[in-house]
Amino acid sequence: MHWHQYGTIIATLLALMPGCNGNQSQLTSNRQATNMQSPDSKEIKTDTPNESGFAKISFRDGDIYKEGIVDAGGNEIVQPRSSMLVKDITGKLALIEVERKFLFVPLDQGFVSAEDIDSINGFQYAEPYSCGLAKVVVKDSWFYIDSEGKKAFDLAFEFAESFHLDRALVKAGDRLRIIDTQGNTVADLNYDQVNPQSPWCWQVTRIEQEKYLSGFVDLQGKEISELIYDDVGHYDPEVKRIRVSIHDRHGFLDEHAMVVIPVQYEHAEVFYRGKARVVLKGRSFFINPEGLEVPE
Repeated sequence: MHWHQYGTIIATLLALMPGCNGNQSQLTSNRQATNMQSPDSKEIKTDTPNESGFAKISFRDGDIYKEGIVDAGGNEIVQPRSSMLVKDITGKLALIEVERKFLFVPLDQGFVSAEDIDSINGFQYAEPYSCGLAKVVVKDSWFYIDSEGKKAFDLAFEFAESFHLDRALVKAGDRLRIIDTQGNTVADLNYDQVNPQSPWCWQVTRIEQEKYLSGFVDLQGKEISELIYDDVGHYDPEVKRIRVSIHDRHGFLDEHAMVVIPVQYEHAEVFYRGKARVVLKGRSFFINPEGLEVPE
């Protein structure tokens, strides 16, 4: 599907987005909120309501599982169904996946039936809004939409990540770069690989003679760590640590890729419940995120 053909989807989404001027006809059937009718279900679970009072509700009866959305009064807002997953509820807007399509659905305009959902084409993939923009995919083309459901800054990519702290990593052709929320290039990243890590840094890698060496760049694309690590783990947001290795020695960086626990251990496991098992000079013990020894 080409972008000009996709205009009908955007027009529909405009009608769905809170605060937009558009034709609401596609979601006006069965608009009156109804009290949640409890099916013959063995298990009913309602998540904690968000700040706007909306919550995911799920039903399970044997092999049958359904998800929907209710408001603060327990009224059914999005009709539960087995083919739907509620991916995110932020404020008065929900992101749902149904029948291999993703939709942004307003929750403050009354009841949304399964028929309403089926009438919308939706996206191939989408992630929740962040920094005022949502990442979406149509026919393997990645781009962003603004709060009105319109394509932002008229750019598309082969890969894009959701914005955080007004920055995002994108790829078009062989070009990897950091952009801001206006689509402007903040920095070109001339590396063989770039991987997201913490919200404040990206891992960058160069490959030389089949040897992988990694470092980190900040939100402006500036190197904050030399490319010296031959192994890098995933950022752990719970303890704000990244496990790194140099020549079979291990240590930990913080969320800004600064060394907080020296690369000195013969073995280091990831943190679990606030502590990690390490081995130093043949001795095995546990440390906390500051690198201090703690009881097992």
